[in-house]
Amino acid sequence: MINNYCSTKSKETGMTLVEALITVAIVGILLATSFLAYRPRGQELALQRSAFKIASDIEIVREMAMSARKNVGGEIPIGGYGIYFDIANPSSYILFADSDASKNRKSDGSEDIKTLDIEDGIVLSILSPSNPVNITFVSPSPDVFLQGGATVGQIDITVAIQADISKTKIISINKAGLISTDQ
Repeated sequence: MINNYCSTKSKETGMTLVEALITVAIVGILLATSFLAYRPRGQELALQRSAFKIASDIEIVREMAMSARKNVGGEIPIGGYGIYFDIANPSSYILFADSDASKNRKSDGSEDIKTLDIEDGIVLSILSPSNPVNITFVSPSPDVFLQGGATVGQIDITVAIQADISKTKIISINKAGLISTDQ
């Protein structure tokens, strides 16, 4: 009889409540650690998505000009379509229809088509060669005008993570209309 109580072989299988709580605690700690490690990577992915979205929106503006799309007034804008960036509004940029052929967006907003927001936590950080930036495409070619037709060979638009401005992506467009993003 004593052998039955002192036997090292237990007939019952399963986990005790203490073992289950310890297992849940370990899994919880591992999940919390992985979520904390994921957050910075998530911001880097948001930065990359934002850079690609801006490049895509520039391409959309070019296609609007090439297709001679009519604006809200039912007319094809004589100055084409453009996109406008300004550090004063670091979380958005504007698509516009150049109705007066100035190759620049009117500051009163009368030519604006749509304001597009950059993803949360991502901002415009540097516009080169100067701020603000106007990129205009005139149909039917489309001809590309950077900074209103000034002798600018390329424009660089730098976006950054707001919490860590050292992490950036650069969207470049040259006077031939080639759009690229750094990897």
